[in-house]
Amino acid sequence: MISSVEMVLWAIHHATTLLFGVFASAALCGIEINRRHALELVGVGAATGAAFSIANVVGGELFARQVYPLVVHLPLTVYLCARYRLSPLLAALGVTSAYLSCQFSNWMGIAAFAATDSQIAYYLARIATTLGVFAVLLHWAGDIGPRLAIKSPTELSILFILPLVYYIFDYATNVYTTLFHSGSVVTVEFLAFALCAFYLMFLAVYLREYEEKETAERERWMLETRDSAAIKELEAWRQSGRELSILRHDMRHFLRGLATLIEEGHTDEALKRIDELCEAGDRTAVRRFCANETVNIALSSFNSDINRNGITANLRAAVPETVHVGDADLFSVLSNALENAITAASAAPQGKRFVDLDLRLEDGQLLLLVSNTFGRAPHMVDGMPVAQHTGHGFGTKSIKLAVERMNGNCQFRINGDRFELRAVM
Repeated sequence: MISSVEMVLWAIHHATTLLFGVFASAALCGIEINRRHALELVGVGAATGAAFSIANVVGGELFARQVYPLVVHLPLTVYLCARYRLSPLLAALGVTSAYLSCQFSNWMGIAAFAATDSQIAYYLARIATTLGVFAVLLHWAGDIGPRLAIKSPTELSILFILPLVYYIFDYATNVYTTLFHSGSVVTVEFLAFALCAFYLMFLAVYLREYEEKETAERERWMLETRDSAAIKELEAWRQSGRELSILRHDMRHFLRGLATLIEEGHTDEALKRIDELCEAGDRTAVRRFCANETVNIALSSFNSDINRNGITANLRAAVPETVHVGDADLFSVLSNALENAITAASAAPQGKRFVDLDLRLEDGQLLLLVSNTFGRAPHMVDGMPVAQHTGHGFGTKSIKLAVERMNGNCQFRINGDRFELRAVM
């Protein structure tokens, strides 16, 4: 005969377990448990709890347990999808994971009953454990839930396997049949088999995702380094130009200094200063392609590379003094584009080394076309050239990143014997 105390504890146990499942499911799906959401979830718990109670009155406790997925879990999954616009996969993962978490209280209740042979101790242990796990899980889910919400379907599928297998296993062997208590070796060992399979799949996905993240972080660092170098190079050219302008302005003082050195017999020192002046002049010789200083510096900085590699270059620019894009991003695009073009053209046979660049402002947008020959056609994947060697391929990624920062778009393609870059900025 069940006492009234046991009946009260039975009701409290089922109520706390139900609310635990509802709140834990929502939290594991990345839903913030604020006042409004908490009230809504309590309402969902009350509605599904009422359905469970009706099933228990109509068909008894075993019948209520058998229809539990239909009257509690399915409505909760549908509610999470409809109310918070979650994917069915994420909602199902949250519900089955919360169900799996109920095993903490289940085991503690069984342990308490085994030690005391008291149904009251069983319910008290389950209620206390449910409340303790509830507090811990809500705190933990506040961190893990939002992360799960942005996982790819593949990752969610892998994470879904273990709670789903346990969910099916528990209902198949404990609720709809008594296989678990039959002592069958196949039944007992199935969980170990499922756990092993899940671990191997999880390990494969985790390692792949980790390696992809490491590669992305490394490439991001390389791109930032290249952009930083471009900014420093632009400033170095400007500083050299300013120093040379000052030197030209003070040329009379420079010549008098040279005369003094020669008169005093310090010819070596005089020749050294003359060489330094010539070198500075060559290094900072900026050809005027257009009215924009940044464009002139970027195009002029590759004159020596073009001449050294025997490349025929046709560089054209029609850009006003001021434009709507930042100097650093514009310099990064032009310098990376020319560096890539010169490197590729240098691998072409002698007499077939060509680089063409056309940059102009039309209808408020900068239009860029860079065309070059090559020794071997680049391999294209998803519209981007893929480097054949480790450590290469960052130039095109830097271009794409800089163009996107300028709210533009770019396209790489092979056109006959030419590789082309087209960009709108």
